[in-house]
Order: sequence, then C-alpha cells, then structure tokens
Amino acid sequence: MNRGHALITGGLGGLGTAMTEKLCAMGIEVIATDRRPEDFEAWRAALPGGFRDMVSFYPLDVTREEPVNELAAALAARRIDVAYLINNAGIQGAGKPWTMDSKTWHRVMNVNITGTFYMTRAFSEAMVTRGFGRIVNLASVAAYDAGRGQGPYAAGKAAITGYTRSTALDLAKYGVTVNAIAPGLIWHPRLEGVVQDSVREGMSASVPMGRTGRPEEIGATVAFLCSEGASYITGQTIHVNGGLYLPG
Repeated sequence: MNRGHALITGGLGGLGTAMTEKLCAMGIEVIATDRRPEDFEAWRAALPGGFRDMVSFYPLDVTREEPVNELAAALAARRIDVAYLINNAGIQGAGKPWTMDSKTWHRVMNVNITGTFYMTRAFSEAMVTRGFGRIVNLASVAAYDAGRGQGPYAAGKAAITGYTRSTALDLAKYGVTVNAIAPGLIWHPRLEGVVQDSVREGMSASVPMGRTGRPEEIGATVAFLCSEGASYITGQTIHVNGGLYLPG
C-alpha cells in the first residue's frame, strides 16, 4: 500500500533515520526535513543502497509558520502527495519551576507542539480531499511519567497526546488516521560518547525488560501505523517503553 510520499520532520536524527528505512522498505518514498541541510548528503550516503534514491530533503524549521506553509505549497505544485506525515521533530529543555527561563519554555513548546500543529494544518486538508492519510505524532513516556525538571518537555508531549485525540476525531470520517507514539528510553547514536556507560546501565536497569529501546523499534511502530493493518486504529497513543510505564 503506497498512496504517496511520507514526510518526516526531524528526519536526520536517529529516530528519523530508523523511520525512513522502515518506510522505504515498504516502498514509500520519504521526504526528510530538518534544520541541518549540510548533513543530508552524508546521511543519505549512510542509508542502505536501495533506499538512497527514495529519499529527498527540504530544510525546515517547524516553529516557523510561513516556511511550513510554503513547503506544503511547493510540494503540491510539484504534485507530490504527502499521504504519511510523521511529526517527529522534538527537543528537550530542563530547569526548576522557579528558575525556568522563558526562552527555553517557548522553544521546547514551539518545536514539540506548535510545530506539530503547523505541519498538521498544512498537510491534512489535502489528505481530506484525497480521502486518505496517516498522521503519526511523537509523544513521550514523559507525558505520563514526567521526570523532575522537565516541565516544558512533559507539558509539550502531553499536549501532543490531547491534540492527537482531537484531530483524530476531526479527520476520522475522511479516511485519515491520527495516532501518537510514546517512546520510553531509546538509545541512539547521538548518545554515544555523551552518556557514560554507568548511566546507560542504570537506565537499562530501570526498565522491566532490562534494556533501552532501539530506534528501529520506533521506526517499526511508525511503519505499522502507516500500514493497511492499522487502518482501524485512530486517536491512540502507542507506548513503546519495555514496560517502563504501563498505562491503565
């Protein structure tokens, strides 16, 4: 089932790479967006050979309304249908409630929830017109089991879960599903050399399955939610956390 292109925000990161490979394996061409255009060629070269011609790139800051709208218009003008929208771009920001600076708060909220809103608004109307679409939003276990000092991140990711449910209801009758994924502790290459082995061991010990997750496990969940097998699933948040958090 290939009804158009997939667009992945934050596409050049570890999760975005895993999502790209899983979707390409399904025969879906991928448009990756990110704020780092200089990294694209090296990123594409690292993909499996058969996938390299299936990906393209557009530089994009999801917090800026006009560039998002311009991208949607540019793709429409080229008759490129975005049938699968993966709102993956996200950042963290830490601080105590009484010392949290406004810049950090607004930046985290703008990337995590406002960017998701801008992208959904820009691409959902065409999905409605075509009568098909899959939107997958990236939430987090922090939306349900927030850590200390993570106020803006927990708030932004919790907002994504509510926005997912509401837009799912709005779009359901048009053949468009909207779901979220809440990853737990996912280990990816950018953490290598940054997080000490002892810290990683402690992270793993906190998970009932005894290990951190892998980016490809998030990519596989995205691929499933974009598949025909998930056509009757909408408004849901899928927890991928090895038992770290068990919603009731």
